[in-house]
Amino acid sequence: MSEDISSPITEVSASEAGEEEEEDFMDKGSKLQLEKQKRADELRAQEVFMKISTGIHKCRNCDWEYDEKKGDSFMIGGMIQPDTPFEELPSNWRCPTCRASKDNFLEVSEEIPGFEVNQGYGLGGNSMTSGQKNGIIFGGLFLFFVLFLGGYGLS
Repeated sequence: MSEDISSPITEVSASEAGEEEEEDFMDKGSKLQLEKQKRADELRAQEVFMKISTGIHKCRNCDWEYDEKKGDSFMIGGMIQPDTPFEELPSNWRCPTCRASKDNFLEVSEEIPGFEVNQGYGLGGNSMTSGQKNGIIFGGLFLFFVLFLGGYGLS
């Protein structure tokens, strides 16, 4: 039984020794490439996506969405008024459609890509979601197109 336990340990140490020997036989270009790869992996690990809450919580069972802006007073028998945060709902509150408990809801959030420490820089573009950025880009293109066609209409 002691042989079974020691054999995986020797395999791990043998594979680590194999990696060290492999690095010894690499040329300078391969070593440089390996160092760059390790540095890139470190930077990817440091990248933290900032999450923004949308105020919507979705039931895992039936996909019904609780919107904090609406509450559930529009549903039959709903007692929760609009602008009530999900955290302030009573502990015995249940999903109006499937009667699942409050614990079965997941918060819907949007991710903002990039380093969290850089979100405050720039003219506000770093803290925008991808949907907001797309709206500005394609909205600007549409406005340019309308103005371009309007120029033909004037002549």
